[in-house]
Amino acid sequence: MSAAPRHFASRLSFFYAASFVVGGIITPYLPVWLKLRGFTPELISACLAFPLLARLVFTPIGSWMADRAPNRRFAIILFAFGALVLFVPAAFLDARLGILVLTGLAVTVASLVQPTTDALALTGYRRFGLDYGRMRVWGSISFVVVSLGAGAIIGHFGEPILTELLVGAFMIAAVSAFALPVTPPMERALDDASKVKTVSKSAWRILTKRSFIAIALSTSLIQASHGVFYGFGSIHWASLGFSGDQLGILWATGVVAEILMLRFSGRFRRIGAEGFIILGAVGAVVRWSLFPVITDFAPSLALQVLHGLTFAATFVGMQMGIARDVDEERTASAQGVCQVVSGVLLAVTTLMAGPLYARIGIDSAWTMVVPAVLGLLVVWLLSRRVSPKGQRSAG
Repeated sequence: MSAAPRHFASRLSFFYAASFVVGGIITPYLPVWLKLRGFTPELISACLAFPLLARLVFTPIGSWMADRAPNRRFAIILFAFGALVLFVPAAFLDARLGILVLTGLAVTVASLVQPTTDALALTGYRRFGLDYGRMRVWGSISFVVVSLGAGAIIGHFGEPILTELLVGAFMIAAVSAFALPVTPPMERALDDASKVKTVSKSAWRILTKRSFIAIALSTSLIQASHGVFYGFGSIHWASLGFSGDQLGILWATGVVAEILMLRFSGRFRRIGAEGFIILGAVGAVVRWSLFPVITDFAPSLALQVLHGLTFAATFVGMQMGIARDVDEERTASAQGVCQVVSGVLLAVTTLMAGPLYARIGIDSAWTMVVPAVLGLLVVWLLSRRVSPKGQRSAG
């Protein structure tokens, strides 16, 4: 195993932290900014659903470009600056259609940065023995710090400061990309040559397995139950009188719960994929049932802890199910299928969230119990079919 180029891991860690500044502001506060720009709930949901659907086209194009770029850093710089160039005009336009299209495209192009950065980090893991988790964790830490910091800034300067924060976030990611390391040509050639050549029908073959279909469908339904929350959670909290600081704390709490679940999930592997997914589904039913009726900060904070179940436990269950039910050479195809199904279903619930919120307000969160219950039913039926032998093979 070759020695890593100087500061390879530290430079990647730095960029993970810098690139997650975008997510740390967009995820909690983009709906608030869109409302400030005069967007109706229907338009907000359309703008948020836009990238979810656009990724179905842009992700394979981005992967193709990244594989053919002179190096990963070049591709990441291209994506990061592309997102910045798309968003800056949106920040100063008055036409809502233009804002919607440019913002949706900016978020879509920005989403290409993450998998390309992961590819570079995994090269460091395979070729130089670097710890992927120790590099990637700085992204999660950055998200927490940025969401807290942005909340404090909004609390002090007011919501109009969001325009500067969003532009600044895209700018930080773009400029920081120049600090990324470049894999030595010889190492990249070896890495490219070692890639597993999967057959074109991999995705279709795994779709013949009922257990995998159930895993993909159940986890996607549970993730889709976040539609109202992602679209209107911050707007709802602001309407309750919560300050910008409190909004940041609420979002940071959810991410910390997610990190803790991912960190310690290995200790509970004995409950199996279905056990984790059931935890996620039950957590979603409880979370969305209580969300509209909780109006104080402390109970809202406690409810945010359930994000560790609704998102993270569901995600862990999906990964365990794939590891158990899918051959190793088709794992990438399985991941892709799950991402497509999850993205489409979340786009549907996000689009539904706008008209529902316009009519019944935050009571629309109750409708998100439906996909969570459907996910629970699917995984419950699966758990009755999985044999003890299959369960043992999962561990």
